[in-house]
Amino acid sequence: MSDANPDTALAIAKLLRHHRELKQRKGLFQTRHVDFFRFKRFERALKSPEYIKKSTNQPDLYPPVTGTEDEHASARNLFIMLIKAQYVVPCQKLHNQDCKNHGLKANKDYPNLILSSKATLQPDEYYVWNYNPKSITDYLIVIGVVSVILALACYPLWPRSMRRGSYYVSMGCLMLLCGFFVVAIIRLILYVLSLLVIKKKGGFWLFPNLFEDCGVLDSFKPLYGFGEKDSYSYIKKMKRMKRKQTKNGGTGKPKIEEVQDEGK
Repeated sequence: MSDANPDTALAIAKLLRHHRELKQRKGLFQTRHVDFFRFKRFERALKSPEYIKKSTNQPDLYPPVTGTEDEHASARNLFIMLIKAQYVVPCQKLHNQDCKNHGLKANKDYPNLILSSKATLQPDEYYVWNYNPKSITDYLIVIGVVSVILALACYPLWPRSMRRGSYYVSMGCLMLLCGFFVVAIIRLILYVLSLLVIKKKGGFWLFPNLFEDCGVLDSFKPLYGFGEKDSYSYIKKMKRMKRKQTKNGGTGKPKIEEVQDEGK
C-alpha cells in the first residue's frame, strides 16, 4: 500500500458515496444528519460491476479486489485509506437506553450515532461518511439566493410596473399575516368563553390544529373541535400508543380511555 496512488481514496469515495450496495441509512451524528453503513457492505460494493469496470480500466486508481489472493485483505487496505483520509469515521449506533446514558434524545426515525475510538473493521461495524461532495442542486440553490439578493439590491432600477406589482404582493402578504393574528385572537376569545359553558368537553377550539406541528393545509383542518381530541398531536399520540400496545399484545382500549380522562 506504500506505492498506492494518493488519489485512490478520493476516487473510491466519489464512486461509492451513494452506491446502492452500501444500503446506507440516515442517522444523527453530532446533531447533524449523516449517512452510515456497515463495513461488510463496503466489501460488497467493491465487488460490484461498477467498481470492477473501473478497476479494469484504471487499475492504478481503482486497485482490483476480486481475483486477488486475499480479497478481504485488499478490501481492508482500501478502507484503511478512506479512514486515514477521513472520508469515513467509525461510529457506534445507540439504542434507546444508551441514548439516555449519553444525554441524547432517542429518535425512532434517525438513530443516534457516536464516534468510536477504534476501527476494528468487523463486518457489522458501522461507519459514517465524512465526505459530502456538493451536488448540482446545491449550486443551483446558491445561484438562486445570490440572484434574489442582487435583484432586491437593484430595486430602484426596476421598471415602474414591477415596483407596483411588488407593492401589491407585499401588501397582500401583510394582510394575510394580519388575518392570521386576527384568527388566533378570535379563537382564543371563543375558547375562553366556551369554558364557561362546555368545560367538560375541554372548550371549543376554532381551527384546533392552527399551531400544531403539521402541514399548512392540515393546520386548518378540521374547522372546529372540542378539547384536544381533534388536535394533530393528540391523534398522533393515540396512534403511537395503539401501535405500541398492539406490539406488546394488548388491545390498547383501557389505556386510551385513561388518557382521555386525563385530558378532561
